[in-house]
Amino acid sequence: MRWQIGWQGAGSAIVLFGIGLFVGSYRHSSDPIHSTVAERLRPAASVSSEAATSGTIYIPVYSTLYLGVANRASTVDLGATLSVRNVSAVHPITLDWVRYYDSVGKQVRGYLDKASTLPPMGSVEFVIQRSDTVGGPGANFLVRWHAAAGVDQPLIEGIMLVQFGNAGVSFSSRGRTLTPSAER
Repeated sequence: MRWQIGWQGAGSAIVLFGIGLFVGSYRHSSDPIHSTVAERLRPAASVSSEAATSGTIYIPVYSTLYLGVANRASTVDLGATLSVRNVSAVHPITLDWVRYYDSVGKQVRGYLDKASTLPPMGSVEFVIQRSDTVGGPGANFLVRWHAAAGVDQPLIEGIMLVQFGNAGVSFSSRGRTLTPSAER
């Protein structure tokens, strides 16, 4: 015996499927997530300057990208996350400051009020909402850090993503250590 469904049943199934997609993709608007700083960082204890290693890392992020469709200057807005990871299994690192810059090099915001410690193997994220387009296509972060002598530098990446319906695009960029003379 075959199972058959009439046009009314098919129409009802399509409507229910559409409602399910709408309800499933609906997100309650709440306060935006800006970072995990409050949960993961603690006020820093001082590190002896003679026994310390430090650096400034540049990380490109893209809050807006040009689509390049039909020679028009249309753009797409992306959400971006800066991920800072302490790769040491033993020693904490201290983040002195995290600064966000726009495409023309103007500092848009600073993310830390004071130096903060990231525990061994810990990570912290700084989030740029998709609706926050002030950085533009050339946005970037600078992260200044220090730690006890011999500690590896943190791994810092920018992760950008955008979703259209059930399709999405994501990519990442890795931080680059600046030479001491290039540090700001």
